[in-house]
Amino acid sequence: MARVIDSVQRQIGAGHEQVTGVLDGLRRRWRWFDHLARAYERYTEQHGDRLAAGLTFYAFLAFFPLTALAFALVGYVVAIDPHARDWVTEAIRDILPGLAEQLPVDQIAQAKAGAGVIGLVGLLWGGLGWVGALRESLRTIWRVDPTGGGNFAMKKIWDLLVLLLLGLSLVASVVVSSFATSATQVVLSWLSLADVPGAGTMVRLLSITVALATNMVIFFVMFSRLSGTRASWRRLVKGTLFGAVGLEVLKLLGTYLVGHITRNPVYASFAVIIGLLVWINVASRFMLFTAAWTATRSAILRADTDNPDLAECTAPSVPASEKTKPSEKTRPSEKIRPSEETKPSENAKPSENAKPPQPA
Repeated sequence: MARVIDSVQRQIGAGHEQVTGVLDGLRRRWRWFDHLARAYERYTEQHGDRLAAGLTFYAFLAFFPLTALAFALVGYVVAIDPHARDWVTEAIRDILPGLAEQLPVDQIAQAKAGAGVIGLVGLLWGGLGWVGALRESLRTIWRVDPTGGGNFAMKKIWDLLVLLLLGLSLVASVVVSSFATSATQVVLSWLSLADVPGAGTMVRLLSITVALATNMVIFFVMFSRLSGTRASWRRLVKGTLFGAVGLEVLKLLGTYLVGHITRNPVYASFAVIIGLLVWINVASRFMLFTAAWTATRSAILRADTDNPDLAECTAPSVPASEKTKPSEKTRPSEKIRPSEETKPSENAKPSENAKPPQPA
């Protein structure tokens, strides 16, 4: 039995070495693959899955208060534009693929009737908890002090501004997409091109472009205001684009994933809640991986070199096998025996220039 176990262990070890060799070869051949590997190493070293789990908990607790707060605020501007409520509903559908239709959005919207000033403050405070958890997670990925120091009140003010920017970005994307789609359809109808093959594809591409621009704004706000990096916005563009494209792909995959979970009879009446938790966790993991991908870019590392908190992160890590060993010259010298220390050498001869001792 022991021989069988040893044989299996040797085979697993040999397979692991082969896979590691192939991956190392791919990293040396393709820079983009090496960057992905470095991002994954940063993500795992900083316990990204655990951070995503905590972020999921705060996001789940903050989702319903923030949704009720959004409808409460929109309820006061419906007199200005009757489509305001539809924009918020569409924004929720955009960030929750396959779940918005199953959530009690109308009941949440009606909660604004009993939400006075004190109630709105309570809902807002619940939402700020998610922003605080997001800030600490991003700073951990960037390897800086998670708390960020500073005054508690000022941090909450910054969290409030970030929360407003994120909310406005989501609603603005829906508004711009709706107007752009409507305007494109009007122009195509005016040019008698509405029935031309490919017209619908052009409208769809326009909608995707607006969604990508919105996602880039969201990632830019998170990275520039919450991560603690000193990189300029130009150096963050690639990271935001990586996150924007990946998030859109994740939404397409999330529609099938969440749909499969909600149709599972095992979860019964909890299917919607389980689906919401799974989607938030997947999105949180991707956001943190995007942060790791951005933080490990050479341009970002150079920009953060001047930051004392990030100075240690910019130095390349040295593998354990390549660490210098103490050389023979640096080894502590052997102790000299007293007999050898005081005993004159047999081959030593008196110097010819040495003068003989004078008599007293």
